[in-house]
Amino acid sequence: MNTSYKTGCILCAQNCGLEVEIENNRIVKVKGDKSNVRSEGYVCRKGLNIANHQHNADRLKYPLKRVGSTFERISWEQAIDEIGAKLKGIVGQYGPRSFAYMGGGGQGCHFEAAFGVRLMRGLGSRYHYSALTQEFSGMFWVNGRMHGRQNVHC
Repeated sequence: MNTSYKTGCILCAQNCGLEVEIENNRIVKVKGDKSNVRSEGYVCRKGLNIANHQHNADRLKYPLKRVGSTFERISWEQAIDEIGAKLKGIVGQYGPRSFAYMGGGGQGCHFEAAFGVRLMRGLGSRYHYSALTQEFSGMFWVNGRMHGRQNVHC
């Protein structure tokens, strides 16, 4: 028996409402959620194809390490240990200011910012950049003028 859920698309800043049908823990059908007050049933092709992104056979599911011209599967522990050692070596040789975090923008593309900013602080760097400075600077300016604070969103 299939189960239907209402959710929202995170592939862009519009955050359209979706109804997804799930069978055996897989998305089998996607359509626009007509009860969503923002999108009122509209959904673009990207949103309609979220199952392809979620269940794509080429999606990475575990760490891979380049060995010569190929990639080999390694454990999470090995990946974390090797990456940590490389980061520590770079900080030791070039200092913490050799790192900067570049985050994304849009509705679902900034969820990693909390991790990225904390990683930079853990490395001793405070450099944090984002596409929001390019894409949404006008919106933040308008919010500041209309509401007295730039981080107030309507």
